Amino acid sequence: MVSSQRSTPWPVGIRLFNRPEYTKRFLESLMAQTVSIDPTRTICFIDGYPKSSDYFQKVADRTQEVADIVATYLPQARVIRAQTNVGLAKALFTLQDEVFQLEDSEWGIFLEDDLVLDQSYVEVLDHLVELAPVSEKIVKVAACQFHLGYQNLPPAADRKNFFIGQGTQAFAEKKSYFQERKTITETYLSALAGSSYLHKDREQVFAALAAKGIFNVMGNNDGTLDQMISLFNKLHVVAGKQLLQDIGIQGETSFRYPDIAVPNMKSTQPLATTTEDLTRELPALEAEFAILQRQYFADMWQVYRRADSVQHTIKFIARKTATRLRQRFSN
Repeated sequence: MVSSQRSTPWPVGIRLFNRPEYTKRFLESLMAQTVSIDPTRTICFIDGYPKSSDYFQKVADRTQEVADIVATYLPQARVIRAQTNVGLAKALFTLQDEVFQLEDSEWGIFLEDDLVLDQSYVEVLDHLVELAPVSEKIVKVAACQFHLGYQNLPPAADRKNFFIGQGTQAFAEKKSYFQERKTITETYLSALAGSSYLHKDREQVFAALAAKGIFNVMGNNDGTLDQMISLFNKLHVVAGKQLLQDIGIQGETSFRYPDIAVPNMKSTQPLATTTEDLTRELPALEAEFAILQRQYFADMWQVYRRADSVQHTIKFIARKTATRLRQRFSN
């Protein structure tokens, strides 16, 4: 473990599942941070094995191994073990709800087991939280997961330090924002109830969220939380450098976040940024997010139109086929 001069002032929540190899690599990287965490203010949520994707695929139950590894690296941490699998969305919500009940939790840090963190990761999160008060819109910060929209709408070449983020990998979130979005998050979880996260009724989830102003065709947790950022007119800001390795190739979903190139990634130094830097780039961040959101809805509209067109085409072919069959059998 790296000898750190200080620890983060924020409580930490960690999501874990049936992946002891991931858990060990992740915790090794967490213990090597330049800024340490306080184990007594750390909560680990180990999702249950029964009714999980591993359960249905007959992958062995190794959640006790995960718990043993946690006990080795973080013996003072509080561990919550779900009896049955609750899925990504409920696991994160439960973890955040518990973390934000701790004292001095104006912000919380949330991590997961399929990541290997750069040694400076927690220090960068702390630094970004310190800069965040330049705008009350900034409620979520990270040093990973640049907005997927940058693939088609890249930021200006002179941008360097801060960009729009997405997702739920290794982030810090503001408690007041969690409370602000809590009712809608509970609506989402209610729509998921009765089925596994992997086998959710997407139509039911879409209808429930749309009634609240959230439009997410896939019904996935990250997409839902990303759209809440827009609904509440907030910002998810990430540093200009990806400071972790995503090792997740097994679990509830097979999706891995793609690498997205942003300007000056190699030269940027997140810990050297200042409130003046963020204040200067804030208008560009707000403008970018508005453009990315417009593109999101434009893409959604095109998907709807194609789906609608396909349905009309199928109905047209069906009618033509039925007419020809009737003509053939009538002759």
